[in-house]
Amino acid sequence: MGFRNLPTDEARPIAGLIESRQGRVSSMALASGGAVDFMLMAFAAGESVSEEEYFGDTLYQVVEGMADVVLPDRRVAVAAGEAFMVPAHIPHAVEGYEGSAFKIMQLTIPEERK
Repeated sequence: MGFRNLPTDEARPIAGLIESRQGRVSSMALASGGAVDFMLMAFAAGESVSEEEYFGDTLYQVVEGMADVVLPDRRVAVAAGEAFMVPAHIPHAVEGYEGSAFKIMQLTIPEERK
């Protein structure tokens, strides 16, 4: 496992590494397998990820726009530059704040196997 799809020639804004496409959610793996799953996603206006539950803590950091993390009991607005963590086994969804487009990084660290 290692990083991929990240610039090595010069520093660039993370939001510029992926483009929004009308009517879809675009995703790019930045690292996967082993200890972490790390993705960059671009959501077009009106797009969302339906409720999911992960087997590890999941950190979301918005890199452009604003998103809502929808939990069973509340909605949490997350603006560009902000981060929010959802503990393992908590079902949640991610959508644009008031239906807007946004870009977000998702980092999930699986629970240790016993």
